[in-house]
Amino acid sequence: MNQFVVEGLAIALVLTGSALAQAQEAESSATSAPSAAEAAAPAEAPAPTTAAAATPAAAAGDTNKLVLDGPRFRFGVSGGAGFFTAAPEGSSTSISCTYFGADLRLGAQINDLIGVYAQPTLGYYTADVGVLAAGGLVGMAVVADVTIIDRFFVGAGIGYTVYNSPAGITPILRIGGYPLMSHSDQKARRKGLMLGADLRFTSLEGLKTIVMPTFNVGYEAF
Repeated sequence: MNQFVVEGLAIALVLTGSALAQAQEAESSATSAPSAAEAAAPAEAPAPTTAAAATPAAAAGDTNKLVLDGPRFRFGVSGGAGFFTAAPEGSSTSISCTYFGADLRLGAQINDLIGVYAQPTLGYYTADVGVLAAGGLVGMAVVADVTIIDRFFVGAGIGYTVYNSPAGITPILRIGGYPLMSHSDQKARRKGLMLGADLRFTSLEGLKTIVMPTFNVGYEAF
């Protein structure tokens, strides 16, 4: 079962890379198009003095029209803390664990609404119950999210997480917002401060399903 999930994740990562390549190609084409148009435009006679004052405003209007929505590269990085409860199967005894870690987000922003990206995770947790001992956590997930009115996002995905030694499939939910965010005047690009929360569900052999919320602060360019 885990082998099929890993193969599925590999295919999803390949698709994400393909979408990223298309985003970079589209962004490169959008950048080169204005230059070609400018080179092909014939020279114009000097405008009258009365029209010169209106030229800057008209040029600004044309520039704003060129900033169209479209695919582009997406990047994000964040750090955070969380907690989870671990308990052996068939036991009523459980232990609370603390988690600290960091995430990367690399992928494609299809448009202002939808983004698809890979999210590798690296962290450390404290625990000592059953087959789960304190140690490092390594994970990889593929996530799709929706950005609402440029300020809020919700997302979901599937991944695979290694808790020191045991590992398992990990569905993930994401929610958060961008309290400080700016738009580029030259291309379809937003960037700023990200505040969010992730919720992971991991099934490990010999343990009850681990539910781990994390609270994160980071930077996002989308």
